[in-house]
Amino acid sequence: MARIGEKIRETAYHDPERTAVKTEYGSVTYEEFYQSCEDFHGRISSLLSSIKGKRIAFLLPNEPKWLEIFIAISSGGGIAIPFDPKWSAAQVSEVLLDAQPDLFIYDQSVSTSFDCSRSIEVNELNVLASIITKHADVSDQDPFYIGYTSGTTGQPKGFIRSHASWADCFSLGGETFSLSEQDHMLCPGPLVHSHFLYAAVQCLHMGAALHLPAKFDAEKVWTWLHTEDISVIYIVPTMFEALKRVIGDAVFPDVKALISSGAKWVESSKQSAIHVFPTADIYEFYGASELSFVSYRLVDEDGLYEGSIGQPFPRVEIAILTEDGQPVKKGEVGQLFVSSPWVFDGYLNRPEETKKVFFGKWATVGDLAFVNENGHIILKGRRQNMIISGGLNIYPEEVEETIRRQPAIEEAAVIGLEDAYWGEKVVAFVTCKKGQTLQIEEMNKQLAKWLPRYKCPKEWVELGSFPYTSSGKIARKQLRTSARRD
Repeated sequence: MARIGEKIRETAYHDPERTAVKTEYGSVTYEEFYQSCEDFHGRISSLLSSIKGKRIAFLLPNEPKWLEIFIAISSGGGIAIPFDPKWSAAQVSEVLLDAQPDLFIYDQSVSTSFDCSRSIEVNELNVLASIITKHADVSDQDPFYIGYTSGTTGQPKGFIRSHASWADCFSLGGETFSLSEQDHMLCPGPLVHSHFLYAAVQCLHMGAALHLPAKFDAEKVWTWLHTEDISVIYIVPTMFEALKRVIGDAVFPDVKALISSGAKWVESSKQSAIHVFPTADIYEFYGASELSFVSYRLVDEDGLYEGSIGQPFPRVEIAILTEDGQPVKKGEVGQLFVSSPWVFDGYLNRPEETKKVFFGKWATVGDLAFVNENGHIILKGRRQNMIISGGLNIYPEEVEETIRRQPAIEEAAVIGLEDAYWGEKVVAFVTCKKGQTLQIEEMNKQLAKWLPRYKCPKEWVELGSFPYTSSGKIARKQLRTSARRD
């Protein structure tokens, strides 16, 4: 059984000059990266006497130091708790109160407003003497990381991950997506988002080269694709849409894999990706921070129904069950459950929330799905997003997909708002393509061809742009709050 950090040490020993991380400011070799991890381990140990079992939170920019501190903590038996630079001061304080870290490391360039008695600015940490201390014995079942959900529909929750739930999965992920130590992997998203953090740590454990921008910038990504030997890209769909706007008719035949997750990827956008990366295997995988990989598919795979989540990830079982744990009939919507060695240990300080996830050997995050006549599993949406209008269930993702088919629409999000008559009414938020405006009467007429009347929006709101979470998902909670305020 592997533990976080072990393979990085091995690569640093056997191939010290191999590039570990490359940024726009330069490169870090595996020897340099590992030595920085060890130095941070020694400095943090000098403050806490031992890292083993300690919760260490940090709020840092997206740079190699972020990963060095993460690896220093987790490989030393501590529990790393990354904070999101996009959080407000109130959110930072709220998560500090929930996590109760033994130490909080922060960068003044990101934040100075918080209340934590045991904190140190990262530049002060850098000048501390690094004591030589033996690494504590670490079990693969020990927790190494507490990540906080983006909180699109409620308060952020800390999900706890063990070493085995990630480290033992790295090699299978490499095989599934045909990755190798020769790859140059571009992770253009924030490391605080588990999709990109997992990709970055897996890359380093494989001995590959990680390309790490300070933040996502479509024009800089375009430049990196022209000037660097990028072979693998991890994205979320909104990133590809932003990239598509700046690349024009350019194609990148040297990219061998594009790996997307985090939100539904609309069909037209996937077809554009096939054009931009003509020789790449383009993967869309379904998963969750709590569940890791659940399933995956190639976007141009023959015989797969649109909306299918594809085939289960290795060692993962999938079942669609009723609320009392019974298998649903074919075509009937139920809750999607997985049985997997890659699931999380539970939510920090939330035993009741944790209890809702686990059902015997099964785990769920509340996604709803059904099995179609061809045996494909089709996602319907999140249970927590479901709208009940006039006593009928409406899945907003189905309505959104129909709205996006309309030529004038760029993006769409549908929510349910409290209504005295309907219980909840369907409200659609949209952005329009350049030069287009929302024509409500025409939209209603077109949607009536595809959807039953009760599913059609009763209210439309045109936006200049959508609010997004750090994981690239539309921030539905913000939409709901602003709609109520209006």
